[in-house]
Amino acid sequence: MKKNWILSIFMVIVLSGCSMFSKTSSALYSGDYAASLPFKDSDTRVKHASLISDLDCRVQIESGLMDLSKSYFDPANVTFKTHTFLDYDELDATDGSRGLLGTLRDDNPIGLNPSKDEEFDTGNGISTGPVVLVDIYELDWYSNENLKGISISFVLNGSLYLDSGSEVEIEKEQLNNYFDVTSNKLVSYMRERFNEITANVPILVCGFVLDDDSQSYGGYTRLGFFNRGQGSFDSVSEEWVMIPSSQMNNLDTTMASEFDSYKNSLTNILTDYTFVSAKAKYEDKEPKKILITIEAHAKSTGEILAIGQVAKENMSMFSRMGCRYTVTIKNNNETYIIIQRKENETDCTVISTL
Repeated sequence: MKKNWILSIFMVIVLSGCSMFSKTSSALYSGDYAASLPFKDSDTRVKHASLISDLDCRVQIESGLMDLSKSYFDPANVTFKTHTFLDYDELDATDGSRGLLGTLRDDNPIGLNPSKDEEFDTGNGISTGPVVLVDIYELDWYSNENLKGISISFVLNGSLYLDSGSEVEIEKEQLNNYFDVTSNKLVSYMRERFNEITANVPILVCGFVLDDDSQSYGGYTRLGFFNRGQGSFDSVSEEWVMIPSSQMNNLDTTMASEFDSYKNSLTNILTDYTFVSAKAKYEDKEPKKILITIEAHAKSTGEILAIGQVAKENMSMFSRMGCRYTVTIKNNNETYIIIQRKENETDCTVISTL
């Protein structure tokens, strides 16, 4: 009930009373994409959940694709739909025998994973018939009912098991070569398969590399932009890192230290320990989003409010101004307070159900 209430407040504030069934729509934040309304979900949602069980990881894959798309498709001019073309049947690789996520074989010529007999060079040894491509996400950009572009995410394994049985990382050069060839193949297939995707529709393909390390989800490392002719490729540097972690300590000592101070200011407000954790999105080694979760075990409204007050006041501990901070305060798994400090601002916005 409380979750519904906090969502209702949030929607009232950011949408200013717009009807959810209106054909015109506005984004939650200025500069972000708006969904094409009424929104129609895709049957691929089941496929995504079955392939990657971690919801946070799935969210970061799609939100990261939106962020990269902003350089190619202006949020002020388009709204998004999801998987208009690549539905469940197109992706299906339940047994590896069919669909884009399946293996390349005589009866599945569209398969984007290596055939079962193909030797894939990881740069650290040979893996025969591996699954390199884990999943595909699709965002479709529309102006009214006109298709203006498509963004695709390839979710790639960052490591594979060799024929010898040992697990190794795929070297960057080998992964980039696979991405370039495979994205060309997918773009050609989509243009031939769907009449609406003409040569005039630009397609952006981005590669998200999964990280088996529990300290990181992974991140986007490469993209290809296809506008009429062959694609132009470029490397990108994006990663999601857990805080606290040794990876964060190595990546950004300032943020790691400031988070420790912030965490220590909150943990012992109550007799029961208050847990504070976070995850951070970095682009080119610079922080862009910091998502902090505070999990308390308060016994009264006053205790929750006290935690919220300290959490808000101590946001000044974070010196980096070029990123967005969002703090979610939960008590016994129920969300009661959300605090946000936007890029290049010092004041915080607070939403509370209390």
